[in-house]
Amino acid sequence: MKNFFTGREPLPSRMFWLACLALCLIGLAFRLPTLGRSLWLDEAYSAWFSSVPLYELWHSVPLYETHPPMYYTLLKGWSTLFGNGEVAMRSLSVLATVATVLLLAVSGKVLRAGPVGERVGLLAALFLAVNKGNIEYAQQARPYGLETLTVTLAILFSMLLLKAIREQAGRPLSFQPLLPSMLGLGISAGMTLWLHNTAVLICFGIWAALVTTLLCFVPGKRMQQAVAVGVPGVIALLIWSPFLPMFIKQNTQLTGLAFWIAANWKDPFAAMSIAAGGKLPLLPVTVLVLLGFVRLWRFDRTTALNLAVALGLPLVVVVIYGYLRTPIFIDRLFEWWSPSIMALTALGVIVGVRQQALRKWAALLVLALGCASTALYYIQPYKDWPAMVSYIATHAQPGDMIIASASEASVPLRYYARRHANLPEILYIPAAFPALGMKDRTYISNLGTPAIVPADRIPVHAALQTHGRIWFIEVRPDVYDPQGIVRGEILSSRKLVESPVKGTTTMDLFGL
Repeated sequence: MKNFFTGREPLPSRMFWLACLALCLIGLAFRLPTLGRSLWLDEAYSAWFSSVPLYELWHSVPLYETHPPMYYTLLKGWSTLFGNGEVAMRSLSVLATVATVLLLAVSGKVLRAGPVGERVGLLAALFLAVNKGNIEYAQQARPYGLETLTVTLAILFSMLLLKAIREQAGRPLSFQPLLPSMLGLGISAGMTLWLHNTAVLICFGIWAALVTTLLCFVPGKRMQQAVAVGVPGVIALLIWSPFLPMFIKQNTQLTGLAFWIAANWKDPFAAMSIAAGGKLPLLPVTVLVLLGFVRLWRFDRTTALNLAVALGLPLVVVVIYGYLRTPIFIDRLFEWWSPSIMALTALGVIVGVRQQALRKWAALLVLALGCASTALYYIQPYKDWPAMVSYIATHAQPGDMIIASASEASVPLRYYARRHANLPEILYIPAAFPALGMKDRTYISNLGTPAIVPADRIPVHAALQTHGRIWFIEVRPDVYDPQGIVRGEILSSRKLVESPVKGTTTMDLFGL
């Protein structure tokens, strides 16, 4: 291990590729535990959207959902091949994140960064393999794992393009050596734009980084450089263009949504925490990232500035937008940081820590805290929807009814209810998702989930006249029903018997 940190000779080819294989296997092993546990609410949305017909998914769903339909389309095809159980749906994200580990492992070789660069890539891949944030989104049927892969590809291609332009600095550009990087950047950025609406900011950061770096540090024909940078942007826009009219319409319609989060000065730390692999490794990773960046700035300011702008500018824009307009969930949006942050961490270990004896211990500290953070993630409590549904199916009596509030409760409930033929009748308040076009209501998080209003007492009252015991499942009452309208109506004629599930989602049994 000491030779790994201090060696300046190229690694033997066989050893390098065996190391890459080992890193992929480690990454896979760390992404398998708890893969089969209950879907959480957003994943249930993924299951629901991927089950609707393609025409509806591409023409109707974007009018009330906040994400592009591409991930759900991919998941639809994936589920057709492998099933729509928890493990099957999440395996797409597992595959994407293991591919990201491999991509990071070979990044030093791809960039022709020499023996030190190869070692940095391998160590960074090891850090990413046990990174809690990357593992968390590898175990979710959500687009963040795929987005991290495509963004990492885009950043890698942008660095290759910058390197190729620098090699011709001061003379007219020959575009032939630039074409692979230009094409790769355009395609990977276009794919990224299809995976999440905030990817516009990521691509903005990548292109702003290229332009800034070229203007500051790379002399040459500016018009030719503009073509080299602009053509990949055009390719990305062409790939994304079929969704652009819907994107504009979607964002216009979603401006009136209400969110329960607030902008916070801690938001940038949340982004760094998810990228670092959790709160435990946050401090040493931050220190090593700073050491790595300082050393990179000293020896290669072009690459350092490019990375700083590409990573930092999207965060600045998101934070400002969150304060001035609509707060955004910072942490999950910046999972794509993880590979770059792990690369800077590895750089900090190998070239930032000058004492050879400390390098091994710095790497071991990051690995140990990363593994500990991941272990805590494995054992943390989670909302067990199949257990809730199974409990009702086991304890239900003739004449029982399930009342579910609010609309988004119907998404996971319908997913797991199909496994039990003997469930009581279910009443969704105000309606099953998507509850569209309900006037005089505030919509929360998307245009299919309205808040509860006093008029919702009417169907609840009618249900109480014809059913005895009531199983009441409630999602985020502080958000959807802060006045307790539905619960109050049930309590007007029923008494609480038991509360098997507590928290932001509750399950209570009411009887006469």
